[in-house]
Amino acid sequence: MTSLSSVIVSYFVNSVWQVPLIAAAGWAMSRMLKKLGPQSEHVLWVSTLLLSILAPALPFFRRLLAVPHSVKEYLSITLVAAPPNNPNTASIINLPAVLTSSLLVLYIGSLLYFAARLGWSLYSTTKLLRGSDPSSLTPEQNEIWLRCKRAFSIGSARIINSQRISGPVAVGFRRSLLLIPIDFAEQCPSQDFLVALAHESAHIKRRDFLKNLFYEFASLIIAFHPITWILKSRIAQTREMICDGMATERLINSQNYTQSLLRLATMIAMNPRISTSNAIGIFDANILEKRIMMINRKKRHFSSALKYGLIIPSALFLISVAIGGAAMAFAVQPQSPSHAADEAAPYGHVYKIGKDISAPILVESTDPVYPESARKTKDKFDGTCLIGLIVDASGVPQDVHIVRSLSPDFDANAISAVQQYRFTPAKRSGEPVAVALRIEVNFKKY
Repeated sequence: MTSLSSVIVSYFVNSVWQVPLIAAAGWAMSRMLKKLGPQSEHVLWVSTLLLSILAPALPFFRRLLAVPHSVKEYLSITLVAAPPNNPNTASIINLPAVLTSSLLVLYIGSLLYFAARLGWSLYSTTKLLRGSDPSSLTPEQNEIWLRCKRAFSIGSARIINSQRISGPVAVGFRRSLLLIPIDFAEQCPSQDFLVALAHESAHIKRRDFLKNLFYEFASLIIAFHPITWILKSRIAQTREMICDGMATERLINSQNYTQSLLRLATMIAMNPRISTSNAIGIFDANILEKRIMMINRKKRHFSSALKYGLIIPSALFLISVAIGGAAMAFAVQPQSPSHAADEAAPYGHVYKIGKDISAPILVESTDPVYPESARKTKDKFDGTCLIGLIVDASGVPQDVHIVRSLSPDFDANAISAVQQYRFTPAKRSGEPVAVALRIEVNFKKY
């Protein structure tokens, strides 16, 4: 399995436990920010989703930033005694090649599935737009539409008709569009028409269609996780509440707004049609009761000190949890055939150097090859790769593995060199024995 495959599998495995961890922190902080209103909650849930995407990859970003570059290279080797019962660190897990390959296939399969779903949804959206027609509004309805455009400063937006939707939706790749069902304007009273257009105009003002597309594309790599679906649902719910608030602040009072919402919900429920998952509709979040309660709740004004006193600790806590999870991330590597064979081979008891156990003596070594890709730039570099191994009773390295990684190319070359080492074996009471050892391979370039 290549280093890229190992990175992919490691991201997959780490995201399985890191996404719920970060989501739990986000949920806890949402309880704290709930009093501040849906805007603060919305930002929190968006941040939680983005941190859930990034955190499992942070160790690999750090590794990429540490990729060495320079012109002249020097190598030094340090031998360090290691405890026999812990030749590996928690940061690297060696799994059977069959298992790592299965995880890779499973993850890639899920990516392809969710990418295909998103692609089909985008295709359906473009097909929906191609099948739409210009809308014919009465003078009164046209005045309502102009009011909405003025209130939200969306003068370039257009309103069009479609036979494939059940209720108004906001769409917009290059230009913002508001789609309404072909018979919606005829069946809808003026007040309900105003509420529907005001809500969708708020979505257009916020560019929610493009934001939603960004979230969908960004979260593809964790789309397999059920927690991801919950996070996106929370984002959609708070987004709807924000647009409700914008509509009631700019165009219509809250009591009339909630009455119209109930009538619109009944109208749309009785007229189901095909819709798309990317277009932003007035009832997408399916939390009508919660929205009505939020609209009718008495608005509270908080001082800036209280707002920042809640927001800053919440943000710091969420980021700390994400960084802590990233720090505990581990790399998954497949066992090489020699590694698997070594595990099955009887080394006998593996001792720790010290007391009556003498250290093995290096009698034959090979310099690691400096990676060709790292010789082409002029940046200075100084880094160490830590190798763990067992020197068996015949002085041959066994179970050679990475303890502290430097970068994939350097790791591979260091392992290859150490596997060729030969030792005078360690001894206990004059008899050769197997011992655990660690070797520091230092790479320097100036």
